[in-house]
Amino acid sequence: MSLPVEQILPRLHKALAHGHAVLSSPPGSGKTTRIPLALLDAPWLQGRKIIMLEPRRPAARMAARYMAHLLDEAVGGTVGY
Repeated sequence: MSLPVEQILPRLHKALAHGHAVLSSPPGSGKTTRIPLALLDAPWLQGRKIIMLEPRRPAARMAARYMAHLLDEAVGGTVGY
């Protein structure tokens, strides 16, 4: 399933390779679950971690479980909380 944030991934990769970026989009557009997974293999990441902040503990747990599921892994492998 394609989500709206996937359309901006090339621009986001470019922006992050040269510094920082701020991404704003409506709820349900894929910011939490699609962006981190799409950035895992970015050359500029070089083994560093992607840290995300979620305002509520249940949201963090659900997002971690979903992303781990997409990677066919258990929570605590590539994705944790």
